[in-house]
Amino acid sequence: MFPRDTEIVLALTGGPAHLRDGATAYVFGAKGFEKAKDGTNGFTCLVARDGFFYGTDNFKPTCWDAEGKTSYVPVQLRVGELLAQGKTADEARADIDAGFKSGLYKRPARAGIAFMTAGDVKLDASGKVTAVAFPGHSMIYAPGVTNADIGYTRAAGTSLPFIFDSGAGGTNLAYIIAVPHH
Repeated sequence: MFPRDTEIVLALTGGPAHLRDGATAYVFGAKGFEKAKDGTNGFTCLVARDGFFYGTDNFKPTCWDAEGKTSYVPVQLRVGELLAQGKTADEARADIDAGFKSGLYKRPARAGIAFMTAGDVKLDASGKVTAVAFPGHSMIYAPGVTNADIGYTRAAGTSLPFIFDSGAGGTNLAYIIAVPHH
């Protein structure tokens, strides 16, 4: 856990600067995520902590659009609860998968976007970014889409868009990752 104000600022860095003031923000606490700031523009931001699903301890400041608020965000909030309870990755994955099977969670109903403009980051105990583990990027909702569907192979590297489906929700909440080139 990080200082509340630090985590709010960090969560909002997930989105482009022009969306930050109007976005809703969540912070992580002893029981999981709690809303820290109400927004007005339909975007919801938090520092995602689901890297343990695929073997990393990176933090992921992320901002989802209104469609993501109804599909991706509820899963991230549950992941926060499960982390606070000390659940393992396998227990958390089983819980999220059961939520999809029961209808508690759903895939996005339309295309949408989540921003991770700060990238996947490493943080020190105070919440200060010490390294960027993966560069800033945009994520287009692509449930059920595979790398084969979009013609991506590992040999192509991250210079082309690719499918990420290893986080909370698996293929139900897959994204097309697009890393901007400078």
